[in-house]
Amino acid sequence: MSCGSVKHRFEEQMKDGIDFQKAMEVYQDVEGSIAAHRTELQELQRTNGSRHEIDHLNEHIREGESLLQKIKGMKLN
Repeated sequence: MSCGSVKHRFEEQMKDGIDFQKAMEVYQDVEGSIAAHRTELQELQRTNGSRHEIDHLNEHIREGESLLQKIKGMKLN
């Protein structure tokens, strides 16, 4: 699942209230997505892939890392 779709799912769940378990599931999904993007990025860099694809993956990684930080900053009530 892409970072963007996970972010959308997280934001939708936040509107209705999200519990710890769901937040952890999203966090783990984002970690997996970032890892997959990094692997793909390394392969593109190794094979001199297109700059557009490399930039696109870097943007997904930044978006995912931002979401991880948002989740890490959540407070339990």
